[in-house]
Amino acid sequence: MEKQVSFYSGAGLRLAGILEVPDEGEKGIKRPGIVLCHAGTGTKETFLPEISQRLVKKGYAVLRFDYRGFGESEGPECRLIPWEQVDDIRNAITFMQLQGEVDRERIGLWGPSSGGANVSYTAGVDRRVKCMVSVSGMGDMGRWLRDIRRYWEWKEFLQRLEKDRTNRVLSGVSQKVVTSEIVLPVSSSGMDTLPVPKNPAAQKNELTLESAESMTQFRPETVVDRISPRAAMWIYTPEDTVVPIEESQSMYQKALEPKKLVAIEEFKHYELYHGAGFDLVMKNTLEWFNTYFDNE
Repeated sequence: MEKQVSFYSGAGLRLAGILEVPDEGEKGIKRPGIVLCHAGTGTKETFLPEISQRLVKKGYAVLRFDYRGFGESEGPECRLIPWEQVDDIRNAITFMQLQGEVDRERIGLWGPSSGGANVSYTAGVDRRVKCMVSVSGMGDMGRWLRDIRRYWEWKEFLQRLEKDRTNRVLSGVSQKVVTSEIVLPVSSSGMDTLPVPKNPAAQKNELTLESAESMTQFRPETVVDRISPRAAMWIYTPEDTVVPIEESQSMYQKALEPKKLVAIEEFKHYELYHGAGFDLVMKNTLEWFNTYFDNE
């Protein structure tokens, strides 16, 4: 069963979501609830429906939603402030706990790329998260943005952010740029293998430079040691050219047990979101959730 839902987050902004629960089952059964957290300028319709279907089929209640300012949610457009998105996730958890079909003590998070960074940070600061899975997430978004640039490109990028900060103080407005000016595109990402309707390149994406500055300061790896004794899994592919493998490895190394690091060989970044790569991601995801939610 799928239904449109909404709830409120910071500044009284209304966020749009979709709640899915299994159609069959005994009445009154409380199910584990998983909150799916999209990446970048995506929405609840980007990659997440297929993930939700796999989880619901295995008995989970699933909420996918749009962060403030994205998709059908209220809020300033083109503004991606990681800590605001963490706040949205925490409010999504509260909303999930209020659902009659959900066991409020068994809440999990799942997120890819910057969504993986968000769930790693949220799990570190919110003890209601009992189990999480990050796919190709960043442990330090500033380090990530630096590593995908050459030295002089990074210096120029920082100068651009500093100039925008000055302009914001004087005008109250941050410059909007196409997303590819912040996250530099690479030809070996596997994006060309995606089904055309789901291809992020087809979106007219923009972000403010204020967003980029906030991303440089977001470091989930500084809080992942707080997740224990709750469970955390990081999945990555060694062939990833979008998010360096060191990002997932760094979070895993800093976390305490129970934890798991999974390398899915021979797939590019976007190949983890469809086909055989996606099947392996979901196989590991379900095994992890089933173990810590006792859902088999």
